[in-house]
Amino acid sequence: MCKDKSTSCKVLAIVSGKGGSGKTMLTSTIASILDESGKSVLLIDADFGTAGLTYYLGLNEVSNISVGLTNIFSNKKSTSLDSEDIIENLNSYKNTSFIGVGDHRRYKESGGQNFFHEYFDDFLTIIKEKNIFDYIVIDCRGGIDEESITVCRSADDIIIVAETDTTSFQATQYLVDVLYDNGISDKITGFFINKVFDDPSVIMRNGAVSFKCRYLSSIPFDLDAIKSFIVGEIPSISGTFSSQIWNGLCKINSLNDIKKPIMKPLKSNQFSIVSFKDVKINIGSYLLSIVLFLSIFMILISLFMSNDDLYSNLWPFFLVSLILSIFTSSDKVKKKIGSYYIKLLSIFKS
Repeated sequence: MCKDKSTSCKVLAIVSGKGGSGKTMLTSTIASILDESGKSVLLIDADFGTAGLTYYLGLNEVSNISVGLTNIFSNKKSTSLDSEDIIENLNSYKNTSFIGVGDHRRYKESGGQNFFHEYFDDFLTIIKEKNIFDYIVIDCRGGIDEESITVCRSADDIIIVAETDTTSFQATQYLVDVLYDNGISDKITGFFINKVFDDPSVIMRNGAVSFKCRYLSSIPFDLDAIKSFIVGEIPSISGTFSSQIWNGLCKINSLNDIKKPIMKPLKSNQFSIVSFKDVKINIGSYLLSIVLFLSIFMILISLFMSNDDLYSNLWPFFLVSLILSIFTSSDKVKKKIGSYYIKLLSIFKS
C-alpha cells in the first residue's frame, strides 16, 4: 500500500471516442489487475448517459445500484449522503470498492450537471484524504461529453480505448482534439486497441501519430471475456483479454509498482490465431504437441537402436502417442492442461 494515499492516490480516467468500444469491461479489468497487485481501488461509474458499468456490476458484484453519484450531485441542498454512504463492496475483488451512477432521472431533472462540474474535483479530494485508496479508476461515457471532460480535468492519467475500424479511429481522433482544446491533452497516457482480429501493426503506428500518445497494447477479440461480460462476471485475470491489458498497464509510469503479468504480450502475427479462442486452449495444444513429438521421436530412436523385442520396447510410446492424439482433438482437455500450466507458472513467479 502507498504510505500516504492522500498525496499519492492516482486517478485514472478511461475514455473512448464512441460507445461499444469495450471500455467498460476494460475498466473493470484494470481495477481487477490493480486489485490482484495488492492495491486498494475505488471504481467509479461516471457515465451518466448509460451507466453501463453500474448495470454490469449490478448483476453479480454489488447489492444496491440505486444510490451513487447522482445522490451526491443532484441537489446540493437536499442531499445528506456522505461519500461513504454510496460506496459499495465488490464480491469478486479483494480490495476494490465501487460507486455507481445511481438514478439517471434524478440527476437530469434536478440540473445536477452544474453542481457536478463545480464540485467533482472537491469530491475526489475528500475521498483521497480518507487515506483508503491507492487508485481511483473512473469509467467515462463512450464519446466525449461535459461530464467526461470534468472527470479528465481531475484525473492524473487519461487512458484511451480505440477499435480498429475507421469509425472508431475517426471518433478517437475527435476525442483527442477535444482534450487538446480543453488543455488536458498532457494527461493522455496512452491508448489500447480493443477487439483486434488480425495483425494490429498498422493501426498501432497510425494511432501513435494521430492520437499523439503512446501505444499501450492490443487486445484480441476474446469470446470468453465477452461471455463473462454478458453474465456480469469479471474476465479471468489469467485470460488473454486481461493479460494484454496487464502488459499495457506496465508501460504506464504511474503504475510501475504493480505486479508483472503472468503471460508475455502477444506478437502482432499471433492475433489471427488467438482471436475467438481461449489462450488456455492454445497453451494446451502447444504442450500436447511437444509431448507427442517427443513420444514419436523416442519411437524412431528405439526403432533404429533396439536389438531386443521391438514390441516390448515401443508399446509404451505407442500408447502415449495414441492417448495424446485423442487429447489433441478435445478443446476441453487442452483448456484444462493450459489452466494447470498457467497456475503453475503463477506459483513459480510469485
